[in-house]
Amino acid sequence: MRFTFIFFSSLICSNAVFAQQTAIDSLPANPDSIHLDWFYTATVYQYILPNEKNTTSLIATADNNAWHIEARYNYEDEKTGSIFGGYHFKTGNKLVLDLTPMFGFAFGNTNGAIPGLETSLTWNKFDFYAESEYVLDFEGKENNYFYNWSELGITPLDKLRTGISVNRTRLFQSDLEFQKGIFAQYSFWKLTAGAFYFNPFSTGYYLIATLGIEF
Repeated sequence: MRFTFIFFSSLICSNAVFAQQTAIDSLPANPDSIHLDWFYTATVYQYILPNEKNTTSLIATADNNAWHIEARYNYEDEKTGSIFGGYHFKTGNKLVLDLTPMFGFAFGNTNGAIPGLETSLTWNKFDFYAESEYVLDFEGKENNYFYNWSELGITPLDKLRTGISVNRTRLFQSDLEFQKGIFAQYSFWKLTAGAFYFNPFSTGYYLIATLGIEF
């Protein structure tokens, strides 16, 4: 097994967080003194596949107030990049809902237009997060594909988050349409490290090691 942790040197765009993506909630009251700060994240996902070549996926984000930019590599397909633009809609107090509709393009092994939606719902120590997108392949509608990564988590300790995850991808071959598993993440300083164990106790199991950083 090999663990490759790669960080983007320039983050103009986009987890997966894994993990979760946060916009700045408010602006100064005086329009003349508005100062828009950028918030960046970068996350590497190392797929450890027992029967296939290991794969590394990268996701980077940039957020400015409600605006969201995201870039991915090896997400929709191997040797495929994608870039998105979107806008946050956030509401709620104790129960907080954050929706980010996006639109983007994939280029590489897969080429297409991609409408997508990122959803975050948090309440107390519990949260739900999902990335959903539909690839409209330029080579033909028979290649169109629905992707999804979902997490249902709990944060029992200040720095520890754990839960269950489901994803649908064509990044690797599998007999299962949806991959189901468990995960744990630990945050320290500006870093978040995680481990995902999908299809546990089956012949189709695989692991994902993650490392993310915030700027």
